[in-house]
Amino acid sequence: MNYFPACRLSVVVLASLFTSITEASDQLEQVSVIGTRSPQPVSLQAANVSLINKEELERVSAVHIQQTLNRVPGVSLQRGNGQESLPGIRSAVLTGAGACGSVLILEDAIPVRGAGVCNVNELFDTHFEQAERIEVVRGANTAFYGSNALTGSVNVVLPSEGQNQASLELGANDYVRGKAAFSYDGGRVYASITDDGGYRDDSGYTQQKFSWRHAEQVGRWQLNAGATYTNLDQQTAGFIVGRDAYKNRSLARQNLDPEAFRKTNSLRAWLKASTELANGADASGTIYIRDTDMDFRLHFLPGDPLEQNAQTGFGWQSAITFKPNQSLNWTIGFDGDITDSELQQTQDQATQGSAFLRATIPTGVHYDYQVDAQQIALFTHADWSIAEQWRLVAGARLERTEYDYDNLGLDGRTRDDGSECGFGGCRYSRPADREDSFTHLSPKLELHYQANDAWRFTLALADSFRAPQATELYRLQRAQNVADLDIVESVSVELTAQYQADSLQFSASLYRLDIDNLIIRDSSFFNVDGQSTLSQGVEFSLRQALSEMWSWRVVGSFAEHEYTSDLIVGDRNFNGNTVDTAPEFFGSLFLTWQASDRASVEMEVQRVSSYFLDPSNDSEYEGHTLVNTRANVALDEHWAFGLRLLNITDQRYAERADFTSFTDERYFPGQPRSIFAEARYRF
Repeated sequence: MNYFPACRLSVVVLASLFTSITEASDQLEQVSVIGTRSPQPVSLQAANVSLINKEELERVSAVHIQQTLNRVPGVSLQRGNGQESLPGIRSAVLTGAGACGSVLILEDAIPVRGAGVCNVNELFDTHFEQAERIEVVRGANTAFYGSNALTGSVNVVLPSEGQNQASLELGANDYVRGKAAFSYDGGRVYASITDDGGYRDDSGYTQQKFSWRHAEQVGRWQLNAGATYTNLDQQTAGFIVGRDAYKNRSLARQNLDPEAFRKTNSLRAWLKASTELANGADASGTIYIRDTDMDFRLHFLPGDPLEQNAQTGFGWQSAITFKPNQSLNWTIGFDGDITDSELQQTQDQATQGSAFLRATIPTGVHYDYQVDAQQIALFTHADWSIAEQWRLVAGARLERTEYDYDNLGLDGRTRDDGSECGFGGCRYSRPADREDSFTHLSPKLELHYQANDAWRFTLALADSFRAPQATELYRLQRAQNVADLDIVESVSVELTAQYQADSLQFSASLYRLDIDNLIIRDSSFFNVDGQSTLSQGVEFSLRQALSEMWSWRVVGSFAEHEYTSDLIVGDRNFNGNTVDTAPEFFGSLFLTWQASDRASVEMEVQRVSSYFLDPSNDSEYEGHTLVNTRANVALDEHWAFGLRLLNITDQRYAERADFTSFTDERYFPGQPRSIFAEARYRF
């Protein structure tokens, strides 16, 4: 299949010749840690890494991390209610256990959740509000990372030093947020406290985040320690239903699930030590601990059951980098993650609805299980300058994931007292105790060609993967008592061209991504694998400095995502159909006026094209265009103010559009025109 019509691709290529993403001087000062878990200059970064720096993060001052990440090409993050989200990096927007299993979320290069027990909304466990930078990998990561980095990775980085500062922000719907950061000799502490009244009925949230970072030299050892604690108490507004319901202002503010809520807290702490060995090699090791628990009303399921889950674990990351000569760096490493998790789903009130639903979804315990997960990996990574203009990066990761599942309830699909449900049995099926293991070898290869000081070309071939998540294996339905699932694997090829000059830069990537053994829930409500999809597209990031004060920038992605295996529902085969919730284009145009270091104004036009809501491609969301503006001014070295006007045209749109056979079209409506003001004090 062709990537796109020739005219569309030509537009992208021609545009890339005249624009760029950032000033060259700014790029050279940036580093990232996501590729190798150690600081690495831009000149050595993989072509599929995007950095959002401190200046841009302060300009956006995101209420929801989607407002930041959607400025990156290839990233289509959909915002739910409150702090909820669904990820999409070089893929359709994903839901269910496979969504969080496909995008690896990290803070300071440490996974936010444990192996096999991720959460689709875990970005709210990161302290993005105080980040110095956010690093995004579009597509496969390096061999330093394994399962869950299937289609992309996001790393939130907080520094251990900086200027003391405090801020207060007010906004629409009784929104209040206070932030503070204070430095001491060798370290820094952060606090963010938010209260959002919610723009829909009976919604809103309060959230608190606290972080600590410390760096110290002890003899030959560089020590870096950190911790982050988060707490979220959210009253959730669910979908509104009915075709184009989001266009009705009254319906858009309704909350059909006033009983819905989410309460979660998380704690992570770590210590990293690095040193130079006697033979000139570098060694580093990190140990970390993690604890998370959450109570969550499953308002989108009949009977509104309550899910309670928790996980406690620890892990380590280690690497030794040898430097046999000036042209070769060779790293070997050994990582591990051990997590003890538990999940219980209960229902305290009788199910409403049809006789079938009332009979098959009883009150009481639906699931009650514990999973001990172990993830062990060996990896190698080589960076070799094979000639003056050529550089080869190659790696491989061998990883094994093991689950020890213990069902604490009754086996099978009965009520919790052992009695049978009508209509053939209860909806929820509890498999018997079992052990599962998954082993995968993942190779990576990148070839870089530095044609001259301005042009660089990269060809990348990579395998990435994810192990099945615990909820896919052990949270079964209907007659299924064993989910015989295997590794989900992605094979990708990518060609990137980058141009960098004093005031003119661009980056364009052409990629193909084949995902095999995809896990879905079929028409019998069985969790099965064996499905395949094909994603192919072009991403571009472009910026041009028009003068000392004016610049413009455009980022975007044209992509096609289709089912490439037989997906039969009823008498229809969806092989060849477009994957649902996969817009063909999304991107933004920015016009920026920077009068000095103290004043700036940015205008943003954001476009999401239409997309199908179901695999049959029968229902469609028409897409939307939003206009936002942000202004910042510093009065002196201490005081600064920011003003953000979002959705200036008061567009009626959907943050997320979806379709089910029970409700037909349903939506998370987007917020109407809103204004936010912030005062910052530095000292």
